[in-house]
Amino acid sequence: MPFAIQNYPEWAVTWVRISRMLSYAFATITGVAAVVFTPASITPQTIVIISTMAIFGLVCLIGTTLQKYVVEWISLFFLTAGIVVYAAGLWVGALGNLKYVAAASLFTMLVLLLVVRLIDLTVYWLKIVKVAVIQKELEDDDR
Repeated sequence: MPFAIQNYPEWAVTWVRISRMLSYAFATITGVAAVVFTPASITPQTIVIISTMAIFGLVCLIGTTLQKYVVEWISLFFLTAGIVVYAAGLWVGALGNLKYVAAASLFTMLVLLLVVRLIDLTVYWLKIVKVAVIQKELEDDDR
């Protein structure tokens, strides 16, 4: 389990996981809903962005559910990239029409929260690699 929540009480660990699972589920729903409910505005570039959100949101959800942080971590890079592009499009729209500022701000907040999770998982991975290197060096010294 990534180090950021390993010292939390069990109830907090459960709620953090549930919150992540729900956020990934809603990322998936956003991607699917954008295709199903707004097909007239879909361009090839938009299909790539929306597909990225739907597919990698689902993969992040599966990784979190199965507690496979590497699956979540790698997929999270792609999910975040898809949402960044989506948010950038909203900000471009917000420049011409202020009614999009709230949506653009909301997606920007989501991107920042996903970046926090990416940093958490990256630091966890770096710690694991460092421990593995130290263990290998100790084993090599013992020979």
